[in-house]
Order: sequence, then C-alpha cells, then structure tokens
Amino acid sequence: MQNEIIVNVDAGETRVALLERSVFAELHVEREQDKSVVGNVVKARVSRVLPGMQAAFVDIGLEKAAFLYVGDYFDNTGGEKTEEPRKRRGRNGRRIAPPKIETVLNEGQEIIVQIAKAPIGTKGARITSNISIPGRHLVLTPWSRRTGVSRRIDSDKERRRLREIVNRLKPKELGFIIRTAGDGVREADLEADIKYLSAVWKKIQVASVEKKTPAVLHEEPDLPIRLVRDLAGHNTSRIVIDDDAAAERLRSFCEEFVAEPRPVIEHYEKPTPLFDALGLEAQIHANLERKVWLKSGGSLIVDQCEALTAIDVNTGRFVGKRDLEETVFKTNLEAIKEVVHQLRFRNIGGLIIIDLIDMDRSEHREKAYRALQDALRSDKARTNILKISELGLVEMTRKRTRESLVQALCEPCMHCEGRGYMLSGESVAYNILREIKNDMQRIGGQKIAITVSPRVAEQLLSTEKAPLDALGEELGREIEIRARAGLHEEQFEVESLEPGPAADFAPAWLRDPAEIAAEEKAERERRNEGKSSGNGRRRNRGRGRGRDQASTDKAEEAETADNDANQIDEPASDTPQTHAGEPETPTPAAKSEEVADPQGGSGESAAGPADRSIVLEAAPEGGATDSETLDKEVGTPVT
Repeated sequence: MQNEIIVNVDAGETRVALLERSVFAELHVEREQDKSVVGNVVKARVSRVLPGMQAAFVDIGLEKAAFLYVGDYFDNTGGEKTEEPRKRRGRNGRRIAPPKIETVLNEGQEIIVQIAKAPIGTKGARITSNISIPGRHLVLTPWSRRTGVSRRIDSDKERRRLREIVNRLKPKELGFIIRTAGDGVREADLEADIKYLSAVWKKIQVASVEKKTPAVLHEEPDLPIRLVRDLAGHNTSRIVIDDDAAAERLRSFCEEFVAEPRPVIEHYEKPTPLFDALGLEAQIHANLERKVWLKSGGSLIVDQCEALTAIDVNTGRFVGKRDLEETVFKTNLEAIKEVVHQLRFRNIGGLIIIDLIDMDRSEHREKAYRALQDALRSDKARTNILKISELGLVEMTRKRTRESLVQALCEPCMHCEGRGYMLSGESVAYNILREIKNDMQRIGGQKIAITVSPRVAEQLLSTEKAPLDALGEELGREIEIRARAGLHEEQFEVESLEPGPAADFAPAWLRDPAEIAAEEKAERERRNEGKSSGNGRRRNRGRGRGRDQASTDKAEEAETADNDANQIDEPASDTPQTHAGEPETPTPAAKSEEVADPQGGSGESAAGPADRSIVLEAAPEGGATDSETLDKEVGTPVT
C-alpha cells in the first residue's frame, strides 16, 4: 500500500499526516507544552501500595502519579535473567496469578519503568517494568533473551532467516523482536539496529546509577522522526515537510536507519500553508464533526463519552434500488469502512459500540462481520471484536495509548459545559418567572428591570407576554425586560429602578455569635413544635432559615411579620447591609461584592454561593431603598 507522510512544523506545534493511497488516514499532533511521554524510560519511586487494587501509585516526575498494576511488574533490579520476565500461563495452559503487590513492592522503593500509556483526562499514566525500546527494524527487550518475530510477517522462510540473523548478531543477555518493517531487510540493516539499541541500553544503565529519582533515563525522539521510524518503509513514496531544520534531521535519520529504497524527502517552500495546499485542513475539521456523511447518502453519528464511544449507522438519503434488505446491507458495508477510518483518524480507544442497521439475514451479518475484520487489518492498534448481535450491535475494544483527536484539539463548550444541549428559551423564560415570584420579597422597588439574553428576551416579550403581565399584577410591580448581548442564556439579572421600602434584616457579622446560635435553636424548636401540632405547612419551603429574629418572639401573634421574615434568605457568608445611594450591579460571573460598612468602618467582602451573588441595599432608618440587585443563575435555588 503506497503511502505519504506530510509534516507541518509550526512554532510550538507539529502535525504529521499519513496518507494511504491518497486517503487521509491518520493525524498526529504534538505541542511543545504537551509533549508525548509514551515510551520514556524513567527511574521512579513507589509512593503508595494498594493491596485492595493489587496496584501501586508511582512518582515518575509528572503532575499525577502513575498507575502500576502488579501484573505489569517484575523485579528487574538484579539477579539472573529469565527466559521471560513472567510466565503468563502454566503447563496446563491456565493463567498463573501474579504475586501479591505487597510482597514485591514497598513504599519508597526505587524502580525502573517505562510509560506505556500517557495521562488521559483525570487519569495518570500507565507504566510497566517490561521495557521495550523500538528501533527501525527491531525492538529491544532487555529483560528477555528471546528473539521474536512480528506476526504480520507471513512467510515462514523469511521468519526463519530473520531469526537466525538476529540470534547470531545480538548480545546473549539481550532479547529482540523483529518488527514488520524488518521484512526483507539486509543483514547489515539488522546489525546496525542491534548496535544502536545496545548502545541506548548501556546509556540507560549508566544514567540509572548517576541520576536521582525521579529522572528520565531515555526519551523518545520528536514526533516526525518517531513516525518516520514507525511508518516509513519501502512503500513510502515521499515525505513532505515545510521546515528546513526538521527536513535535515529527517534526512540524517533516513540515511542512517531507513533501508533502501529510501523515501524521497521534499522540502515544501511555497507561501500557501502545506495542509491547505493539499486539502488536509478542511478534512480535519470535517472529521471532528458529530455527523459524518457517507458517499451513498447514509451517515454516521459519533458520540464519545467517558465510558465508551457509540457509533450509529443511518441510511439517510440512500434509498437503494431493489429491496430494503439489500439497501440495509450495502449501507452497513459502506459504513463499516468509514467507521474504521474514523477510529484511526480520531484515535478512538476503549470500548466501542457500533449500531448497524438491523439485518434479517444471517449471511449478511456474517459478511458484515468479516468486512469489519478485514478493514481493521490496516489498523496498527490492537483490537478485539465480538460477533454482530441479533440487534445489529457490534461490541469491540481498541487499545488506547494517547488522547483522542477530539481530546487533543477540542475543549468542552463554554455554554453547555460539555452536555451537548442547553435549556430552551421557553424553559428559561418560565424558570425566570418562577424565580422572580419566589424571590421578589427581597426587592423593595416598585419598578424592576430583568436583564436577559436576546433570545430569552424575545421569548418573554412574545410567547410569554401574558404570564409576565400576570406576574407584574400579582406582585404589584412594573416589570421591564432588557436584552444584553453576550449574557449566558441560562442567566438573568434583576435591578430595581424606583425606591421602595427597605429590606429588613440584620447582618450576622454585626451581632454576637452566641445570640445567633440561641435564636437559631429557638427557631428549630418552634418548627419542631409546629410539626408535632399538625400544622402541616412549611412556610419557609426549605429555602433557608429565617433571619429576622426581632419578630421571632411575636411570631405567634403576628403571622404576617413571620412570613415576611421567612422570605428573606441570606447568603452563606451573611451579606452585610449597605448604605443607600451606593447601588451595585454585579455581573453574572461575580462571586462576591465589596459593600460598605454601616458602622463607618472599611468595606468587607460578602461572598455568596458559587456563580451568583445577592446584594441588598437598605436605606438609613426611615428611608427607602435606591437599588437592590439580584444576580443569579436560573435553575439553582438561592441558599
């Protein structure tokens, strides 16, 4: 299969595209601040042993500790080398259970490990002590003396030839695996690889003695050289790169490690960006979409979540020619090829569920299953597929060693926070009306303004005009709707425009804590008495404790005053009272407000609950409120 490697080097970012028969098959991205650590050999220290998980957390010098399962560890600090680091099965073929983690590792112990899987999301790196260092044609396995051959080399004669050459040339204490790229290479090329990898291993052993834990003993080369080493071969027609210095490094690497015939390295120097000139930039954005169109008119829906990736196949605009079963079968065959392409391009790993269109005939399901197996042969990642179920579902796994393309290039939406949906304008409008009705007792003004996003404002002034007017009449206040561009659609602000009666509450920070505790205890006792007497109705509706303690003693005599007090809910930090004439209008993202000290002292910060703040401004004794502002996120009760 002819392929091309396209390398784009920018300041801080390198992208490598693999084209197979002119089809954009894979994209690899590496940024300076997020350089890949997979393959690095590290001298590490065990930070915690977990017998309950049969694993350990290991400090490898990264932000998060790495995870080491007991089955991935064996003692490589000394002693005689074994034929295999750990035998997986006994003579009868049964799997041998690994030893207990507490018997082989201790906290503070220094070990040499290799990073097998990069940190992904909230998970730390996965490490192993089974070190393997790849070369151009061989892979060094220093803890084993065996010589293995890749399964992708089919010819038995070639396998015997390669094994005989490597056994004759390699050091006795080291083991090697012959890669697929070694198929048909000369003895001189294998000898050069053995010398190079042996020298790398000696440097690692010297560094492990000299360096302090944690330390990197061996680091993988940068992305272009790494991919040319792993992907370039006799079927690579050319390598195109747009950076002069990187092109020189690639030429030197190919002359030293790549066998004849070597690929042609072209230095791209035109002003048009390389990926734009070859039409790759548009394909990157198209393949990041949730919906992928098929040539026939069908489509795929790709949904990635934490636990698995679900891919749904639809016929879309494809109506077929003969009958429904034939249409479904052809759509599934086309979809299978595109599914494999998307798995490779997006680097999707983990558990994958493919929802094919239901096929009634068992022979069609069998053909589709074989087509999926054949398509996955070009994928270098390890996969495991189960038979297509009667519901048309395919369950499969694909090895995940690095972040997917979506994780590398994208981030959660700032509006929906990664949910993929938002409240409708109608739902937000009704939520605003409910919240205003519940919390209006905090606002003393006779005329108020509600600031919302343009979409919600349109909803309130058209479809929800009648409920809005009814709310104004019920509350006895004139309500004005204002639209503000850029305001989140699920947020709103309320501001009083005319003076009204002062909000009556006493800031807790001005009172004796013992007095507050006594009053809260009395309030709890009063509520318990109310429950036992069968009153049934909870006036406060769970929205917070009443703070108007001046009217507590007269609660039974003046129920109206008690109800008014129960409608006033203070933030957790007890927002202080401010002077009149100093209105403040917090933004939706405000976490706290600086308010003036009524006693003449310096201002203090009254922090409310996250993502909302409430500022109540009360006039001096006998006065009226100039401005009171309620700024909150719709759908979250004020506490």
